[in-house]
Amino acid sequence: MLVLTKDNVVEYVQSRLPFFSKNTNHITVSAVGEGTLEEDGDGFINFVFRVSDGTHHLIVKQSRPDSRFGAEIQVDANRSRFEYRSFQIRKAIVPDLIPDLYDCDDENNVFIMEDVSRLRISRFQLMKGVIFPHLADQIARYMAGTEFYTSEYYLDDEPYRELGVYFTNSKMRAIMDVGMFLNSVTPEDTVGRPLDPDFVTFSKRICADKRVLLARQKLRHLFMSKGECLIHGDLHTSNVFAGENECKIIDMEYTFCGPFAYDLGYFLANFMAQYEAATFRPFPSEEDRKVFKEYCLSVIRDTYTKFCDYFISYCHKDSKEIYQNIPGLDEDFRLTTLREFIGFAATAQLGRICGVIPYPDYDDIDDFIQRHNAKCFSIIVDYLALTKWETYQSIDEFIQDILGVEEIFCRNVRELGY
Repeated sequence: MLVLTKDNVVEYVQSRLPFFSKNTNHITVSAVGEGTLEEDGDGFINFVFRVSDGTHHLIVKQSRPDSRFGAEIQVDANRSRFEYRSFQIRKAIVPDLIPDLYDCDDENNVFIMEDVSRLRISRFQLMKGVIFPHLADQIARYMAGTEFYTSEYYLDDEPYRELGVYFTNSKMRAIMDVGMFLNSVTPEDTVGRPLDPDFVTFSKRICADKRVLLARQKLRHLFMSKGECLIHGDLHTSNVFAGENECKIIDMEYTFCGPFAYDLGYFLANFMAQYEAATFRPFPSEEDRKVFKEYCLSVIRDTYTKFCDYFISYCHKDSKEIYQNIPGLDEDFRLTTLREFIGFAATAQLGRICGVIPYPDYDDIDDFIQRHNAKCFSIIVDYLALTKWETYQSIDEFIQDILGVEEIFCRNVRELGY
């Protein structure tokens, strides 16, 4: 297998793409990981290069058995072919939300697509308090479209089953299995700073609570066995490039057939984190803090609501005849999606906060006490959500629980002088 480097990637691109310039004077190359987190994101597995001839701006992505962080992390080198084919499927359904695709080289585990860094990684803009007014609608439409049209509601039985077999992706799924459902508390936070022993004790007690353990295992069972549609599998805000009016979704190597609500929960966990971190990180003014926090809650509400609206509209228009005009089906979809997304969001949050993988939403809070306050606030919300996820009746009930925990927690923080 050809191993791509900054020294040979231009020649490789020129050999694969006839339209790419042969004039090396105008070509620029960089490796993702050399820049800042804001520029390159917080991924750490793949070898990715930006290559531009001034007209064509490309991402060249190669998957290898090891990762950029070393050989101790072993992953499936063939994941690039599945990722590229996943991109192709989604590009056919929601073309405006997916980067342009140019080439896939199965022999060398490489694919080439559009570089969308004219936009910005949404996570790091959100951490600055930037608001994307159309993001909830865009992500809802992306999820509803790609999930409905890869589900058994739409596909005939045989292609639906073939899709699930082709995208089994068990090795990549196992990474999420551990990170989401099976991890435990470590004695340091995700940027290598020692944790207060009381925080470790508190976190371990939450993770070991019988109701939390039961909820996480029930949600894990759904994740492992409920193959309803083709999901992204790693849809967080670092994999969403956004601008004022435009949005592109990237990084689909975790794709497999999973629950309708999984991507929704995983994505909205980031907006729970943004809300909880914004309660304690510095803002230019308290009004700025208030506006941003209201935005985070509106994204949680609107993304869920619009996802269901889009999905049900596709179902009415294009579902198989056996699913047409079934009394109560729409309401059941909304309620099941609500409960499962809340459960998945809470266990995703808990897994990231208590695990070893960096979590930038909290890590950028330099003040030790405020960073811990934000994480404790989040853990309590996660605890409440995991003990209630099967009983929620509305999205507003969930948001009221977040606000209720915040009111009590912040009052206690003030009383203790923290």
